[in-house]
Amino acid sequence: MLAAAQNLALELRVVDAEGLVAAAPHCLTHSPRVLSLTGLPSLAEAAALAAAGPGARLLGPRLAAAGEATCALAESTP
Repeated sequence: MLAAAQNLALELRVVDAEGLVAAAPHCLTHSPRVLSLTGLPSLAEAAALAAAGPGARLLGPRLAAAGEATCALAESTP
């Protein structure tokens, strides 16, 4: 992850469990599997929102790649 962030000249942010839980109500999608494993409707979306900070919004629902990886993007509001 760190190498990918560096190659893309992006900041890598680590979010804590409290941030993920706080962001959960704003998730757009709900995965029964992720919910049973983490208690979150979407780990990717919650992480994107938590990393983007207060007032963040998702740019759309998460994308899943054949059950191998998920990605969600969020933007901060000024």
